[in-house]
Amino acid sequence: MNIKKIIGFLILTSGVLLAAFLFLNAARAQESNIAFPIPELGNCGNKEECKDYCDSPDNMNVCLDFAEKNNLIPKEEVERGRQFAKTGGKGPGGCRGRECENYCNDINRIEECVAFAEKNNLVPANELAEMKKVQTAVKNGVKPPACRNKQDCDTYCAAPDHMEECVTFASAAGLMPKEEGEK
Repeated sequence: MNIKKIIGFLILTSGVLLAAFLFLNAARAQESNIAFPIPELGNCGNKEECKDYCDSPDNMNVCLDFAEKNNLIPKEEVERGRQFAKTGGKGPGGCRGRECENYCNDINRIEECVAFAEKNNLVPANELAEMKKVQTAVKNGVKPPACRNKQDCDTYCAAPDHMEECVTFASAAGLMPKEEGEK
């Protein structure tokens, strides 16, 4: 398993669970023959305006309906988005929208963010299982790599000097077989 992917499981960004898949990127919009402005989305005139519109908890269901109708995101992502909408658009610690990315990007909040994801059925079972492994390892004193969020960890673990540290953590957390880590 790729160490970047493993570290990615440390990060739960509830706002991104909805917003990242709802943001209308230009390529998909063109592929789907979606023209701006989009009346259903508050007449947003471009990708960024649509992103801002869909970041509002008040607009989540409208955005999900639009995304589903236009096949912009997979059905399972629509369902997870609807699950998040049921929370009132509030994530762990009361974060909203894009704030949740920063909030849950901190390894010190892994307990709260994993509990929120599980309670609200926001991540697939296999990802939740991996996040719980990381959570348990950290709780049991296994020292995670010296990085605090996904972006930092991607950079940190990509450096050859830190690979051993990252692989050791992944192996100790049960995210990769010990034999693979030893290689």
